[in-house]
Amino acid sequence: MRSTIWTRALLVIMMTVMMTVVAIAYWRWNSRVTEKNVSFRSEVFTMARESELKEEDIPILHQLNEEYSRVARLVERVLVSIDTTGVATVPQPSEDGDSMVEKRLAVHGLGSGVIVTEEGHIITAYHVIQNKHALRVTLSNGKSVSVRLVGVDPELDIAVLQVENPMTFTPLPFGNSDEIAPGMIVLACGNPYGLGTTVSRGIISARERKLVDSGLDLIQTDASIFPGNSGGPLINIRGEIIGINKSVLPNVEKNYAGIGFAIPSNLVLHTFEQICRHGRPMRGYLGLDIVRNTPPLRSFLDYHEAGGAVVNIVKPGSPAEQAGLQTGDVMLSFNEVPIQTDKDVKDRIENLSIGDKFRLKIWRKGQKMNVTLKVGDSILKNVPSPWEDFMEGVGMHLRELTAEEQSIGARGLLVIQVNPKKSVGQILQAGDMVFAVNHQSVSTMDALVRALREGPALLTVSRDGQQFNVKVDARPVSEKTLLPRIPTATKSSAIVPREL
Repeated sequence: MRSTIWTRALLVIMMTVMMTVVAIAYWRWNSRVTEKNVSFRSEVFTMARESELKEEDIPILHQLNEEYSRVARLVERVLVSIDTTGVATVPQPSEDGDSMVEKRLAVHGLGSGVIVTEEGHIITAYHVIQNKHALRVTLSNGKSVSVRLVGVDPELDIAVLQVENPMTFTPLPFGNSDEIAPGMIVLACGNPYGLGTTVSRGIISARERKLVDSGLDLIQTDASIFPGNSGGPLINIRGEIIGINKSVLPNVEKNYAGIGFAIPSNLVLHTFEQICRHGRPMRGYLGLDIVRNTPPLRSFLDYHEAGGAVVNIVKPGSPAEQAGLQTGDVMLSFNEVPIQTDKDVKDRIENLSIGDKFRLKIWRKGQKMNVTLKVGDSILKNVPSPWEDFMEGVGMHLRELTAEEQSIGARGLLVIQVNPKKSVGQILQAGDMVFAVNHQSVSTMDALVRALREGPALLTVSRDGQQFNVKVDARPVSEKTLLPRIPTATKSSAIVPREL
């Protein structure tokens, strides 16, 4: 028994010794091989002395190469990088980790811009400098300069800056974006990821592209537009600015390239001139929304022709309302020119200036009539409605339904905001539909406000298929009587309008 144990132990020892010897031998052999491989010695090598292709063999490519480089040099001298600093409120875990708290953190951003005047005016994208407190611009020669904000156009996504240091620049001219066509060669220029001046080549993919978050007709290009390119110029082969880089296709992978968008130069130039002359864009305003004449709208309006455009909604107090237009009117002609689609009238309106007048022939409830409109100033958009202060005191804000909403069965007035500190705001909520006042159907704000001013009013409200009543007393406190307790939502057998 004991001899067997010793025999096994001896075998283990011998195997261990053998493995150690083999490992040492392999290590020494491998070391010699490695030393051989890295030893210094001369090698014989022969390289090509010149290309088999001469410039005269490829004259078109050579000329194209030189022209691309020349255009790029023109752009480089007026391209700027924009560094921004701001403060953002960001949700962060609390110290105990049980909740989220909002903290104000410094945020930094990068963007691009292009010098467009000898005085150093710079055009960039508004979203590059939006909510930023400090701006610093780096010129193509690497010099960092301070700038001042001249003006912005959030609707077009354009901002205008100016270099404060006294300098003279050689700007690039603007091209005519109405003359571009799919297939034309373009260069997208900017400062992607803060790398510095970068030029990417592509073509015009399409004109008049619309994004969901923008009603603008944009230029689509396959030239690479990455973060940091926003605000840089889109250049044609003549070195003219035909657009300002805006964005890539939203909701796609971050590394996706090939679908970029730019703001057309004609729109940019018009806004730039307005900002420099008036400090803000002087944009015309009518206060109405125009939509296509669809089959559901024709059925709802009892209008049987396919042409024309439909007034979807008219803003209270707007030039359109003052001219007599109403929701559901069908536009038939613009200055005696027939209207085939909503785009026809929108294109004509865009070419009008503040103070211009034009004639519309419209159809309304089986009758044709003429109205004359005068283009107002876009600053009127911010003018409150006649009943805004009154409804603020009541504690709720509503709006009238559009023609499209009514065509799918919606009726009444839509609650868009409530004040929870008011009694009515503790019952109603955004999205509720008020479709009757004192058991009478209601579809206009004027009718609702008139009823509320006369005394306690009973509102019939629809929410999620449920119908309930809310009593509202909007009279001054001295005239009010004690209100009964407002009942909670209860089911009703009455017909409920279709919810939005």
